[in-house]
Amino acid sequence: MRRIIAIVFPAFAFLTFAVNLAAFAASTTASNPPVSVQEQNKAVARRVFEEIFNQGKSEVANEIYAPEFVNHGLHRDFDLEEDQAAARWEKLTLPDLRMTVDLIMAEGDLVTVVWTLRGTNPRSIAGLPPTGVRIEERGITV
Repeated sequence: MRRIIAIVFPAFAFLTFAVNLAAFAASTTASNPPVSVQEQNKAVARRVFEEIFNQGKSEVANEIYAPEFVNHGLHRDFDLEEDQAAARWEKLTLPDLRMTVDLIMAEGDLVTVVWTLRGTNPRSIAGLPPTGVRIEERGITV
């Protein structure tokens, strides 16, 4: 069973990805009781922050996001390839980028994450010279 989830990331609007619930069900045993859909969805959201953003493992997107993924941006929509290119660009411009999940809540199919982004700007961004300044911003992803 695949479940579609909407999620918001910094500099982006809504992202849609599919969770393979069969993989979670297969891992359930007598000593490992079933996990709620909400906990499963929270685990997927954590993977996005930890593996894609923090570790730069863009290939994980192919496991998490549906092939028909669309990130509904403020001014236009982005497909998975464009979205992941943006995530790689963020990691390139802030090589020490670290996104911390401060709070995560789930209800039904929705997951909300309060996060803090930290990183240092050692490279030129959009034609602006590098500042070496450490940035910190907080956001909410739904």
